[in-house]
Amino acid sequence: MISERAVKDTELDKVLEIIRSSALSPEGKARITPELVVYDRDTIEKRAENIEEYLNLLSGKAPDPFPPISDIFEYTATTHADLPGEAVYRAGEFLDSYISMLVFLEKEDEIYSEDRELSEEILESIDPDGNVYENHPRLLPLIKKRDEIKADRVRYSSRFIAENRTLVQQSEAMFRNERVVIPIRSDQKRMPGCYISGASASGNTLFAEPAELMALNNEAVIAEERIRAEKARILHELSDNVRKHVPILRKMLSRVIDFDFYYSFALWARKTKASHPRDGKTLSLIAARHPLLGNSAVPISITLDEDVKALVLSGANAGGKTVTMKTIALFALLNQIAGYIPADPHSVLPLYSSVFTDIGDGQSILDAASTFSSHMKNIGVICRSVDTSSLVILDELGSGTDPEEGAALSRAILSYLAEHASLTCITSHYSNVKSFAYSEKGMMNASMEFDEKSGMPTYRVLEGIPGDSHAIATAIRMKLPKVITDSASLALRGGDKSTEKIIKALISKERAMDRKITELALLKKKEERSAQELEMKEKELEKKENELRREGVREINSYLRSTRKELEKLVMDVRTGKLTSEKTKRVKNYIKSVENKKAEEDALIKEEEELPLDDTPFLPGEDVVCGTAKSRGKVIAVNKNTITVALENGLRMDIKRSMVRHAPKEEKRASVQYGGSSKKAEYTIDLRGLTLEEAKAKLADQIEAALLSSLGSFAIIHGYGDGILSRGLHEYLKGRREVKDYHFARPEDGGMGKTYVELF
Repeated sequence: MISERAVKDTELDKVLEIIRSSALSPEGKARITPELVVYDRDTIEKRAENIEEYLNLLSGKAPDPFPPISDIFEYTATTHADLPGEAVYRAGEFLDSYISMLVFLEKEDEIYSEDRELSEEILESIDPDGNVYENHPRLLPLIKKRDEIKADRVRYSSRFIAENRTLVQQSEAMFRNERVVIPIRSDQKRMPGCYISGASASGNTLFAEPAELMALNNEAVIAEERIRAEKARILHELSDNVRKHVPILRKMLSRVIDFDFYYSFALWARKTKASHPRDGKTLSLIAARHPLLGNSAVPISITLDEDVKALVLSGANAGGKTVTMKTIALFALLNQIAGYIPADPHSVLPLYSSVFTDIGDGQSILDAASTFSSHMKNIGVICRSVDTSSLVILDELGSGTDPEEGAALSRAILSYLAEHASLTCITSHYSNVKSFAYSEKGMMNASMEFDEKSGMPTYRVLEGIPGDSHAIATAIRMKLPKVITDSASLALRGGDKSTEKIIKALISKERAMDRKITELALLKKKEERSAQELEMKEKELEKKENELRREGVREINSYLRSTRKELEKLVMDVRTGKLTSEKTKRVKNYIKSVENKKAEEDALIKEEEELPLDDTPFLPGEDVVCGTAKSRGKVIAVNKNTITVALENGLRMDIKRSMVRHAPKEEKRASVQYGGSSKKAEYTIDLRGLTLEEAKAKLADQIEAALLSSLGSFAIIHGYGDGILSRGLHEYLKGRREVKDYHFARPEDGGMGKTYVELF
């Protein structure tokens, strides 16, 4: 239930008028009213889901507006007469707009050919005023015949006048009552074979129709009548078709009204950046922006604990208290209409069975009641109507009478509503009402922040802290004479300032707590970022380990290619010669060698068991073996969980500690055979035609030689191909610490088929 007072106080009617303006049909506009407020979570969720769906569709072409059509239903129900032409046209236009609506909704499969054909027939036959177009196919032969008759009539008239110049009064024929007549002199009224149809005002001119002209006039009138009759038949047929379509049009209109609701709210939600709040037992508005304030709206944030049943909001005049209260009530109503509010999606709103407000001055001279009496009358109605699911908003409770009595009455009303309503929010300047909210269970203070330095409100809600009225500061800001504000300040100095000191102390503590919360939040983000970086490193290690395993597969492929010729030779020997014992032995040995090689490589790829435990510390420069493939390399650096190893194939990798073992002593000498300065650095190396592993090995030699030769940069030609070689080389360069930068060449210098490398 929503009272008329709540609609007015929250300005819900103004917000709905803005939303309503986007509706595409008059019937859809009429539906968007405060009566749409519901107390049913399933209905709200369904509405919110539909609005979200429409939001995703708004990037497409907007549907066409709908003409009013409800009167057609009433007309066809009360009379069997033909529909007016303009009503028939509206029916056709409605069908056309309905089709555009289905296209917008991406439901073209629901467009029926009968609807499209009727719409096209109507819109191609008549204009918006309901007149049949002159170029209608059924009218064209009739119009052609009429025009021929008119042409004959003109020719006859011209010929008659030319042949009887002494008898006619003028040299041209005239039109009277849709007939062509010849003006003759009054003394020729007895002209043979002429019918006199009238005379001029002076009587000097007679209007005559010779027999042949009379026949042509009659034919022209008949031709016009035939055209009018055909137009009437066309309208009659279209009217009948529309009348037969009325049941379908009724269903369509029902769907259009639903469409208009979701379409209008989706447009509004996009414009105001509204979102769907979460359901909950308490109220939490985050960055809530009053939609009527537009870009000037200051976001409001306020969160209540579940046990809070009453909120006392205080603070400076013109500091935003009333706007905050209106926002709370307005958003509760908007949420229960469409499930969307202009606030952060993490906001929480419970459902309220009813919303009651008392904001502003409800005094009327017709009631002969004071402002205070008017407020009390309204609050009395509220107290008798609330239930445990009601939201109550009371502005300046207890004002307009003796402060002491007003404060006492405020406490009593607040206690009653806290017990009988779901949530009661009031604004008050009474100090003992603020103190009362501190001492009572289920009540909470909040205030609108005020900047002491600037003397201006910040419109930020401070939860748990009562606010000072800052009346003198507000008076100064409103440019009252300085003599008045100085006098008031002087009178206030001797007063009791303890409450103000408490408020300032609480505000100071609250700001210190905010800083602490901010620091903790930053620390949490830093820890989350570190965890993400660690996770990314682990994934990179897994990726590199998988690459090592895939190298084994590539070796198998290389081995198979190298032995293919031998296999082909053996097959040829078997086919062309006798199968001797020697040839049989060669075939068996070949097959066994392939099987052994496959088993060896499968063991390297699939084996996942841990290597023998090695707790001996690793030192830079030591020879190690890595992974289940036992790839050899040298330790470059020892990290917390990984070891940086330079592998013999030229790769430099960070490998998990558990996957690295000391190399057997007898194998140490093998690690020094690849050194030396025999490698020669080149300004450009061509890696086209090589496998990725071959290209990496050659690139590793190039980098080593370039470092030894103090060559700061060089180029790699890798070609375009399918991009595997260029991507693999770039990934390899990314892992080399000696590489300062790498990038593709300019288009005129090779483009993406060539890469420049810069070294440190």
